[in-house]
Amino acid sequence: MASSRSLVDDLRTTAARHGGRTAVIDGTGTLSYARLDTMAEGIAQSLREAGVRPGDCVAWHGAKSRLAVAAVHGILRSGAGYVPVDPDGPIARARLIVDRSRPRVIVTDTPARDQWQTVSPDLAWRALPTGSPVDANLWYAVPTAAPRPPMPDLAYVFHTSGSTGHPKGVVHTHASASAFVDWSVDELQLTEQDVIINSAPLHFDPTTLHLFGAARVGAAVALMPASAAPFPATYIDFCAQVGGTVWYAVTSTLVWLARRGKDLLPQLRSLRAAVVGGEVLPPADVNTLFRAVPGIRLLNVYGPTESNVCTFHEVRGPQPLDAVIPVGRVLPGAEIVVVDEELKPVSPGIQGELLVRGSMLMEGYLDPQQTARAFVHTADGRQWYATGDLVRENGAGELEFIGRRDSQIKSRGFRVELGEIERHLHAADGIQDCVVVATPDALFSTVITAFVDADSIDDVKALPDLLRDRLPHYMIPQRIVLVTGELPRNSNGKVDRKALTELAASPTLGDSPRLTIVR
Repeated sequence: MASSRSLVDDLRTTAARHGGRTAVIDGTGTLSYARLDTMAEGIAQSLREAGVRPGDCVAWHGAKSRLAVAAVHGILRSGAGYVPVDPDGPIARARLIVDRSRPRVIVTDTPARDQWQTVSPDLAWRALPTGSPVDANLWYAVPTAAPRPPMPDLAYVFHTSGSTGHPKGVVHTHASASAFVDWSVDELQLTEQDVIINSAPLHFDPTTLHLFGAARVGAAVALMPASAAPFPATYIDFCAQVGGTVWYAVTSTLVWLARRGKDLLPQLRSLRAAVVGGEVLPPADVNTLFRAVPGIRLLNVYGPTESNVCTFHEVRGPQPLDAVIPVGRVLPGAEIVVVDEELKPVSPGIQGELLVRGSMLMEGYLDPQQTARAFVHTADGRQWYATGDLVRENGAGELEFIGRRDSQIKSRGFRVELGEIERHLHAADGIQDCVVVATPDALFSTVITAFVDADSIDDVKALPDLLRDRLPHYMIPQRIVLVTGELPRNSNGKVDRKALTELAASPTLGDSPRLTIVR
C-alpha cells in the first residue's frame, strides 16, 4: 500500500471542496478549511522568504491550538518537514532537540518565544505573518548553527526517548505518513461528517491520524484544551460538547476513563469508533466501554513511532476477564516476522521479537548511528526494523503483545517478563493501575518492585497471596508500593516508568507521603 501522496495535497484539495466546513476546534473557537488553507499559504510564503527550502527541518514550539495546526500545515506547504517540540517540557530539552535536528528556522508562539529568550538571548526573533489578521502572533528565528542538509520527501521528525539519554529523532516522509493515513481513512471510514478527538500533544504520533486523517476527508479535529485533559469529567464533557465521533488515544487513557469516569462514559454516545494502543488493553475496561457506549467500534492497534501503526485487532464485544486481547494482524503495506535471538522465524505460539518493514516505516533516525543499530538483516538479505517488542502468534493467527525485550530481566537466575506480572496485578480486584520495575540489588542481583494505584490498602495487602497462586516464586515482587493518587505520567499520557524505576532505586522510597510500602 505504498503511497505517492503528499500531506500537503490533502489540505488544498479539501479546502477547495469543503472550504466552509469546520477544520479545527479548540478551546477558544474554530477554523474553517478555507481559512486554515489561507493561513497555511501565508505561513509557507513567509517561511520561504526566510530562507526555508524543500527538505529542510523547521522546529515548531508552541501550545496546541488552531494556530499550531496552521503552523504545521504551513511548514509542510513551504516544502519543509516539521519538528514538534513539547511545549510543556523543559526549555533545556527543547534546546537539545533543536541542536540535534539543526532546523533552518525555529517557529514559536509568543510564550515559547519568551522561554527561548531566557536560554538563547542571541536569537533574533521576527514576526511571522500568517495571512490572518485576527489570530495570535507567530515568531521565527534563524539558529546560528548551519542547518541540516535537506532530506528528500521529509514530512516530520518526532523525538522519542533514547536509551543513551539523548532523544532519538524519528524521520517520517510524506510517503510513510500518507500510507498510515490511507489505512486510517479506509479502516475507520472517515468522512467530512466526523469530529476527531485529539487529546494527545502535537509531538506525539497519534496526531498523524488526528491532523492529516481529518484534512484528507474534510473532518473536524477537536483539540482538547489542557485544562480539560487532566480530569475525567472535563475530558468527557469536551468530547460530548464537540460531538466527537472518532477517538484515538493511548490505552491508559481508556483505562483511566473507564475506572475514574465510569458513570460519565454514557455521555460519549456520539462516538462511533475508538482506537487505542501503546499498552496492554485490560478486558475489564473494554467491557466498561461497551456497556456505556453500545455499538462502538474498538480497535486495539500496535506500532512504535518508527513504524506508525503496523498491526491491529478489532475487539468485538465484551471479553472474558482473563482474556489476552491481541494486537492483531499486519496492515496492508506492512510486513512483520517474529524471530528468535538468531533472527530466525519462530513457530506460532513461541515468543520472539517482532521485526517490521514496509510502506509505513520511518526513513531512519536523524543520527545515522542510531539508524544502523535499529535495523537488522535476516538470512534472506531483507532489512527490518527491530522493534525490541516481544510477541507471539496465537491460535487464531493474531499477535499477542508480551512486553519489551528490555523489560525482560533475570531474577535469581530465572528469566522474568515484567509485563506478565503487571497483567496479573491489573486483573486483581480494586487495582486501578500498576507498573512493575526492576532495579539492581547486591544480594539478589535484581529487586522487583510493583507500584499500584488501588481503591484501598486492603486490596494491596491481598496481592502477595493472589500472585503466589498465579506466578512462580521468583516472579513475586519483593516490594509492593501503594501510590496515593495516580501513577506519574509523561507528556504523552503514558505511565512514566523511568521515574518509577528511579523511585524504586532510591534509599528514601518510604519517605514520600504519597507512597506506602505494603510489602
